[in-house]
Amino acid sequence: MPPGQTKRPKKVQMPRKSNRKKKKSVRWPYYVLATVTLLAIGVFLAYKKLNPTWYNINKNKYPITGIDVSKHTGRIDWEKVREQQVHFAYIKATEGVNYLDPKYKVNYQGAKASGLKTGAYHFFRFNKPGKEQAENFLKHAHLEKEDLPPVIDVEDWGNKHHKKTPAQISEEIKTFIEIVEKRTGREVVIYTNESSYNSYIADHFDSSLIWICTFRKEPLLEPDRWIFWQHSHDTRLEGVEGWVDWNTFNGNEEAWRFFAQQTL
Repeated sequence: MPPGQTKRPKKVQMPRKSNRKKKKSVRWPYYVLATVTLLAIGVFLAYKKLNPTWYNINKNKYPITGIDVSKHTGRIDWEKVREQQVHFAYIKATEGVNYLDPKYKVNYQGAKASGLKTGAYHFFRFNKPGKEQAENFLKHAHLEKEDLPPVIDVEDWGNKHHKKTPAQISEEIKTFIEIVEKRTGREVVIYTNESSYNSYIADHFDSSLIWICTFRKEPLLEPDRWIFWQHSHDTRLEGVEGWVDWNTFNGNEEAWRFFAQQTL
């Protein structure tokens, strides 16, 4: 360094402060996802408990199986259905005083053509007169000689908006049954679940055959009280677009032949 010059001190570089904020660990989305997943699993398990797909039905005791369908079931290949140990099918025909299931005709004809024993049912509306509902059913469900008995579907589901008492509803059901039985010459079977049975059917229709919906391992009704047992709403069959309701006949093959051969 030349004489007379002062040595410049070196600049000490201070560490720069970062403007970036330290990222916090964001874990709440994972907690939410885990909570939702656990809730979904819980709901699914509860649903399966209340609505099992299948019970190990004793097929030696109950060898006859059937389904019931409506427009909600979607497209059905009835030949394929018959090949899957299905013996009978009930088709939704009508509801209330003016509704006709748009799939009734094609389902009814398809089931019969496949060789299945076939029947028709009416969904009963609590807020409509029984007489008018019977007329609607009889107008569209043209029962043939070899058909299964007509069915009235009685349940609280879908019937929340009405102001009638259980006794009044039972009377309207009675009116429907009397008209249909008189006109067809066939005994009307009552489809219902345990709750609706206790509310509208018990102690009012002691001589009527019952088609009971229950997800127990066996119906609670006396064995001679029920004729069909619906034990699943979500059975899958090859050739069927949607879910089908799965049903069992109360009796062996000989009892079924006797029941199915009853004609108009």
